[in-house]
Amino acid sequence: MNLFFLFIRNVTKFCDKIAQIGVFLMLILVVGNIIGRKIWKPIFGVYDYVSYIGVIIVSFSIAYCALQKGHTQVELFMTRFSKKTQSIIDFFTNLISLGIFMLTSWQLVVFGNDMRKAGELSMTSLTPFYPFIYAISIGCALLCLVIISDIIKSLIGVFEK
Repeated sequence: MNLFFLFIRNVTKFCDKIAQIGVFLMLILVVGNIIGRKIWKPIFGVYDYVSYIGVIIVSFSIAYCALQKGHTQVELFMTRFSKKTQSIIDFFTNLISLGIFMLTSWQLVVFGNDMRKAGELSMTSLTPFYPFIYAISIGCALLCLVIISDIIKSLIGVFEK
C-alpha cells in the first residue's frame, strides 16, 4: 500500500514540476511578446500559446494540490465530529468526487477523439486542440488516483479503533 501512495506522490510531483515549467514558459512568452511588440513585431499566436500553457498548468497541478490538501475545505463544521465520523464523511465525499472526475476524464477522452477526427485547429496558430484536451483528461485521471488514495486513508480511519 505504501508503494501505491509513493507512486501517486511521485507522479503528481513530476506533473507539478511540468506545471511549474509551464508558468515559467508563459512568463517568457508574455514578456517576449511585450518586448517584441515594442522593438519589432509581436509573437504570432501568443494568445493561443498562453491559453494552451494555461491548460497544462491547471491540469498538471490539480492532483498535486489535492494531494497536499491545498484545496478549500470546510473545517469549522467538520472539527465538531469525532475522527471516525470525519473519516466516514470524507469517504462519501471522496467517493462522489471520484465518480465525477472519472466521468470527466472519460468524456474528455471521447471529446478529444472527436476533435482529433474533426481536425479542429486554433484560428491563429493552427495548433490542434486534441492534445490539450487529452492533457486535461490526464490531469483528471491523476486526480482520481489521489482521490482513491484518500478513500483508502478514510477507510483506514473508519476501521481504526
